[in-house]
Amino acid sequence: MQRHTLKTRLTVTMLALSLLGLWSLSYFSIQVLQQDMERMLGMQQLSAVKVVAASLDGAINEQGNSLGHIALSIEPAMLARPEQLRQLLEQLDKGNLFDGGLQIHDLQGKMLLSAAASPGAHPPPPVQLPASLNQRRVAVHATSMLTGLLPMSVPLLNDDGQRYATLTGFTNLRNSNFLSRLLAAGYGGSGGYMVVEPEQRLVIAATNPAYVLGHVPPAGQSKLIDSFVGGAQGSGVTRNSSGTEVLASAQRSVLAHWYVAAALPTSDAFAPVASMQRHLLLATVVFALMLGALTWWTLRRQLAPLMDAISTLTQMRASAAPLQALSVQRDDEIGRLFIAFNGLLSAINQRETALQQSERKLADILDHADSYVYLKDREGRYLYANRRVRTLFQCSLAQVPSLRDEDFFSSASVAMLRQHEQTVWQHGTTLRVEEPTVDRRNGRAAIYQSVKLPLRNQAGDIYAMCGISIDITERKQTEEALRIAAIAFEAQAGIAVLDAGLRILRVNQAFAEITGWPQSEACGQPINLLRSPRQPQGYYEAMWRTTRKDGVCRDDVWLRRRDGQDFYARGTTSAVYSQRGEVTHYVCHLIDVTESYQRETLRLQQEAAHRDVLVREVHHRIKNNLQGITGILRQFTYKHPQLEEPITHAISQVKGMSVVHGLRGRAADGTIHLCELCSEIAAEVGALWQTAIRVDLPAHWQTTAVADDEAVPLALILNELILNAAKHSGRSHGGVELALRYGEQSGQVIITISNHGQLPELPASTPDPYSGLQLVHALMPRAGASLTLSQQQQQVLTTLQLAPPVLHSTTMQPS
Repeated sequence: MQRHTLKTRLTVTMLALSLLGLWSLSYFSIQVLQQDMERMLGMQQLSAVKVVAASLDGAINEQGNSLGHIALSIEPAMLARPEQLRQLLEQLDKGNLFDGGLQIHDLQGKMLLSAAASPGAHPPPPVQLPASLNQRRVAVHATSMLTGLLPMSVPLLNDDGQRYATLTGFTNLRNSNFLSRLLAAGYGGSGGYMVVEPEQRLVIAATNPAYVLGHVPPAGQSKLIDSFVGGAQGSGVTRNSSGTEVLASAQRSVLAHWYVAAALPTSDAFAPVASMQRHLLLATVVFALMLGALTWWTLRRQLAPLMDAISTLTQMRASAAPLQALSVQRDDEIGRLFIAFNGLLSAINQRETALQQSERKLADILDHADSYVYLKDREGRYLYANRRVRTLFQCSLAQVPSLRDEDFFSSASVAMLRQHEQTVWQHGTTLRVEEPTVDRRNGRAAIYQSVKLPLRNQAGDIYAMCGISIDITERKQTEEALRIAAIAFEAQAGIAVLDAGLRILRVNQAFAEITGWPQSEACGQPINLLRSPRQPQGYYEAMWRTTRKDGVCRDDVWLRRRDGQDFYARGTTSAVYSQRGEVTHYVCHLIDVTESYQRETLRLQQEAAHRDVLVREVHHRIKNNLQGITGILRQFTYKHPQLEEPITHAISQVKGMSVVHGLRGRAADGTIHLCELCSEIAAEVGALWQTAIRVDLPAHWQTTAVADDEAVPLALILNELILNAAKHSGRSHGGVELALRYGEQSGQVIITISNHGQLPELPASTPDPYSGLQLVHALMPRAGASLTLSQQQQQVLTTLQLAPPVLHSTTMQPS
């Protein structure tokens, strides 16, 4: 069998069509069967997962009930006897349901007591419960799961039904537990279940113990697993963390908000489909081989006369003798083909003579034309080239059929020519286009105006592409020069024409007068000679990027003259594009607006100064009004002496706010410094309560400013803390000490208030939420501030730590 014979091609074609048809049918059947099996198995798998999820909720509820029974045995008074309570807890968990131990936490989530699962065992590590855990029922939360302990909490209630603490039991996920026993049966032959905590993507239980405390694939690797983590329920095909393709289903747990997933490798799930596919493939191959052998044998018998004619024609082509008619042996399609061929031989001889005469005339005409005329086939090979093309390529007429564009033009030029030619071949239309090219032999760039049209035979099929090109390089250069000149000199301003590399080609007289660079010296220089250091770094590069992208950039910019003097210019930079959309030149327009810029700057400075005077006057008036309010409150105390203390407290708060506005009114920029704020408030409180308050500042204290939106709250906080110290200390115990020190962190300041006194065991509660520590806690900033109280012998230390964004450093001299 020879691969180019008709017998071979028909045999291979029949064989290929048979295989394609059978394999397509098999593929379609297999795909439909697999989809049906996937849908059916997915529904079955999802049903099983729902049952396991329901069982999981039941197990969690049962475990919670067990923990609740333990909680019923605990009374509030037992918290005062921690050792006895610990022993009681170790004895209450008789079934060892919580093999990780038990803990009791207060209402803020702080651990009060930790008990081991049994006497002699290690208790669980300390755990901080979430602050939001204020449940009145069983709760399973994510705390400590990464350490292998599953926490479950129930409230501890007193006789009035009020929650006074929380009991938490820990289940060791690495040991056999109620979750592992629930999933031990597995799914299918090689599949299994797992329980996943979606927030941490943590596997907390699985049929395969190796997966416990592992993680499902991270976000973005599996859309199906990402949907399960997001709360979706259902089935689908994905890959697990080990890269195995599995059929997976998931169902959410109602009580724990976990999801239960079942996974079965697709190799086991779709094993019947793979077996059927192997049998269909084997049957298809056997059938195709039988069909190919029968087709080849039939064609060999029917095409025997044609093979004899081919041998005869081959001998006639090899010899120099004239062509002879073929012998007709039978009256069938092949015989009639031979008769038609014999008639064609006679007509060809006559037409060949006339064609040779016509081709010689046409070749003489084309060789004397001024245009480049050529013919190409679909592969881009030259079929014909007139004398002008041959002169360009430096080749003979005999060498033309072996030539291609790659032999003469650059790769970019060849790609463009091939694109234009393919348009003619595909659409069958005449194309008129400009073609810029680069000669790869000498680097010469040229632009051709080309007309490319399809040549068709009598049947209307395109057999060649004809091209007629004219060199218009000089004309395009002239047009480009005219276009640049038209753009450059339309503006009545300083003008500079740049090339694509940002070098000056030409400037006008106005440009020379503004910059001090005459045309004779500016031409050839880079435009960077006008750069001024007053512009931000990177500005000029960004300006040129904008010009290349948008075609124009308008902005006011600082530039530098030849004598080194900076001037403010209103500039417009325009890009000049070629026909291909590439930037070839830039045109810059400049107008000196230094004087108008200086006048505008002076006007803005005067307006700002006037505004600052008004702002300070407003703060001064607010301070005076607040002081008037304190006077009214003092008169009120004279009429109502029984209200002296709360009114005095209110007067102190008003004076704290008055201090803020007084400081803002005195500062030129309205800035309030922390040291001044502390000193002013301490002086006001000391005068009001007739108590000595000493302010201690380091010798080299760098001023620190208070954020505008935190000034009033911080003043009220300092007023309450200093006032509280003055009230509890009094004159008899030496007054109050207030010290400002820098913290360990950058920008941090620590304010310490020391007074004689004793902290109560429990925080004092007051019916007025707008005074005392309740007001302080309410006014504390969300970030950058913290407050602690401590007892050191007979002294109460109040420590207020402040940091950004409450504070920010200033550039002023040390106070």
